[in-house]
Amino acid sequence: MMKRILGAAIVLALCAPIFAQQPQAKTQKELDALFEIESATDPDVRIGAIHTLLTNFKDTEFKEFANLMMMLSYQQKDDFEMMVLYGERTLELNPDNIDTLVSLSYAIPARTGEFDLDKDEKLAKAEDFAKRALLAIPTLENPNPDVTADDWLIAKKDFMSQSHDSLGLVALKRKDYQAAEKSLRQSLQVASRQSASTFYHLASALQEQGKNDEALTMADKSIAAGGVMAGGGQDLAKVLKAQLIKAKAAAMMNKSKPAAKPAGTVPEVEIIKQP
Repeated sequence: MMKRILGAAIVLALCAPIFAQQPQAKTQKELDALFEIESATDPDVRIGAIHTLLTNFKDTEFKEFANLMMMLSYQQKDDFEMMVLYGERTLELNPDNIDTLVSLSYAIPARTGEFDLDKDEKLAKAEDFAKRALLAIPTLENPNPDVTADDWLIAKKDFMSQSHDSLGLVALKRKDYQAAEKSLRQSLQVASRQSASTFYHLASALQEQGKNDEALTMADKSIAAGGVMAGGGQDLAKVLKAQLIKAKAAAMMNKSKPAAKPAGTVPEVEIIKQP
């Protein structure tokens, strides 16, 4: 689920004008180091290239970009602690970095356990990141002239969808199922491509409210969109669907049974009047 966020390729497309506008590389060697980061497909290779940039060019104007790419690289490696570390470093350089706000707003609740001692603190932080992103996204200007206006609008909507998705996950962790349902529906409404995990989370929120028929529909949509895979190749959406079907069958069985008489009730006896 952690990999639900924007891929590095999209981020690079948004950051590409960095190489042509301010900030700028001061030497050809620094520019070469930047392209090593951009061209790396393996996260470990990319992390090495970023360390090279930050070590050899301590006054580089690309520190925000470098820390952002470091965060995304550790996200790709599924290293949550290092992802958060470099995400927070990115926000120190630019508190309004949308990629970082959106990424952390989802990753934090996804890795927050029910009995974590700092659960409330982590969920509050994730909620703050998501709300900050939602405030900033509508006025976000297209940083890349090669990205069309239509494509930029789609990218902004996807940022908003992911932010609503994060708020939905935060609400689920708080067991505020009505709030979760509202945010997850908003996420699906604006998404250019609806996510299997969003359908799954919405199905869970509906199930907790006793809306099993609609929850079953959402579970089916999650499965159709690719499902939500857990360890061992298990599809959580299929597991949830099986639970919903079982609950529905049990409800039908209970409905078909005659109502039990209260304990201690005297049996009804037909009284025949004597002539």
